[in-house]
Amino acid sequence: MSDPTAEARDAKSRELRGALPAGARLRGHEIVSVLGQGGFGITYRARDTTLGRDVAIKEYLPTSLAVREDGTMVLPRSTAQAEEFVWGRDRFLEANGTAYLVMALAEGETLERRLKRDGCLSQSAVESLLYPLLDGLEAVHATGFLHRDIKPENIILDAKGSPTLIDFGASRAAMAGPTTAMTAIFTPGYAAAEQFTSAKQGPWTDIYGLSATLYHAITGRSPPSAFDRMLDDEYQPLSKLLPAGISTGVIVGIDSGLAVRAEGRPQSIAGWRAVLQQSSTPDALATVALGKPADAATIMISRPHGATPAKPGRAGLWIGAVVTALVLVAGGAYLALSYSSKPVASIASPPAAETSDAREAQAARAAAEAADRQKAEAERKAEADQALRRQIAEETRRQIEAERAEQKRLEDEARQKAEADAAAKRAAEEAAKKKADADAETQRQLEAADKKTAEANETALRLSTIDRQHLQVALTSLGFNTGGTDGAFGPRSREMIAGWQKARNYAATGFVTAAQSQALMKGAAAAISRFDDEQKKIEDDKKADEAKKSISATATTPPKAPSAPEAADDAPLETKTVMATKVVEFSMNHHPCDDSATAQVRVFRDRVEMRFAGAWHLLRPDAQGRFGTGEFSSATSSYRFQITGTMTPRAFDVKNVNSGCTWHAAF
Repeated sequence: MSDPTAEARDAKSRELRGALPAGARLRGHEIVSVLGQGGFGITYRARDTTLGRDVAIKEYLPTSLAVREDGTMVLPRSTAQAEEFVWGRDRFLEANGTAYLVMALAEGETLERRLKRDGCLSQSAVESLLYPLLDGLEAVHATGFLHRDIKPENIILDAKGSPTLIDFGASRAAMAGPTTAMTAIFTPGYAAAEQFTSAKQGPWTDIYGLSATLYHAITGRSPPSAFDRMLDDEYQPLSKLLPAGISTGVIVGIDSGLAVRAEGRPQSIAGWRAVLQQSSTPDALATVALGKPADAATIMISRPHGATPAKPGRAGLWIGAVVTALVLVAGGAYLALSYSSKPVASIASPPAAETSDAREAQAARAAAEAADRQKAEAERKAEADQALRRQIAEETRRQIEAERAEQKRLEDEARQKAEADAAAKRAAEEAAKKKADADAETQRQLEAADKKTAEANETALRLSTIDRQHLQVALTSLGFNTGGTDGAFGPRSREMIAGWQKARNYAATGFVTAAQSQALMKGAAAAISRFDDEQKKIEDDKKADEAKKSISATATTPPKAPSAPEAADDAPLETKTVMATKVVEFSMNHHPCDDSATAQVRVFRDRVEMRFAGAWHLLRPDAQGRFGTGEFSSATSSYRFQITGTMTPRAFDVKNVNSGCTWHAAF
């Protein structure tokens, strides 16, 4: 039976584009499923097959620089990005063209999932998160690393509620590579203002991210984006919300950690911890002493002897005073909040001679000086804010221009590649067409040469009419119907000869060789024998008919006068002019043969007389009705000819012995 949980994990893995499939192996580790995926890599759950334990493996796959091919290998997107990709990869364990980090597997659920389910956390739950994370961040900052992406999604809570900060270490430090494009690692709402610009980042950057995460855990919502706050700050401080059950130190610490400007936040985890650990709420009589700007800021709060604690309703006033003090601290290294049972040193009473007017003047001067200081501070802050806005606008413009330039470059590369591919395709097609045309022309020439050679070879055989008749009978009997057995090799007979040759894997020239002629005769010997028997029978029947006619004529014709000459045998039965058509296209010298040849024919009862080439020729048939002449010279030219034919059917061939041209006619 299949495991539904495993099937769900596999389905999720398939949905994550470019991830390694379940079952893939990495140097003694087997991929089980995908835990998460971001812009710089993919995190897998894997099994250490050597130690038999589950681990987490971080794969270096920055989607802006590289892409996976063939399901395994990771390659840079372009040669321009290869150097940055290799720089980051060198800080991991290499395999499959990329690199990996093998880490301990943190079991549990994310803080993000806990907050979605429960809404917010109690004071005890917040503190169980806060102090372990402070210890861990302080140790990591001491090594020179920053997390830069602290958020609920990157905090794992085990069954006891103990936190583990994930997506942290060389995978993030390596991303802070040689280009500014690789430093933009943040999530809006949890990222400090300096992460939106090229301003310096430090521990105060992670303090902002953790403060935003704690704010979300306490209020149930994330604070506004630092980018938006730089333009219009709508942040609601915890000192105004006063969440129930949350200590004063945590409230003050989170509000100070969420200061927009970096110098307004604690500059180290140690300084921040001092603020967060304060838990008492001073009363209205507390006094506040601020250290010099160059020193570590200190808030000293004390109560006189006998003073009573402030009522709970006045806690908001005290917190507001503390927050005001935080804003006024220059440098903002850290805040230390403490209480003392000893009163502050007493202030001497004014001299008795001091007049009321002097006191009023002094108070007025002090008020004017305070107003001037406040005005100067407001102007300075306004100028600083305006400068920051201009810097943000300029960097945003540059980033947009850079993105547009990169987009245009990619589009130009794609267009140039498409044009080059199209040109290469056209060139390949043209080359293929030229080659095909050349091959076809070569083949045509070869076939023409083969055909001429085959025609010359057939002419050299000097096939008689009866020989061609036998070949026509053989072809028809073998399934290649010539359409007749007149002994003339017209287009139909040539086509059938070529078909037979092709079926026997011979060159399909349409002209027979001596070996092919013998093969046809042998293969159709029975059909040829029947044809000869039929022709003999026809000839015998014809002779018998003629004999009967002769006897009948002798019996009915009165005897001739002795003086009348007997010329009946010399009278032709039929006289005609016959045009013979060529059966050979080209002479032995490859010259075209004449389309026709004309002969006068006189048919007698026992012979044929034919006038050709300027002279009469006597042609007497043999017992099979075949007749022919030897070679004879033309009376009008230097050519020599030969005539062959049959009486049944009436047909003859005239062949030019010199050129090989042959003509055929029926008469």
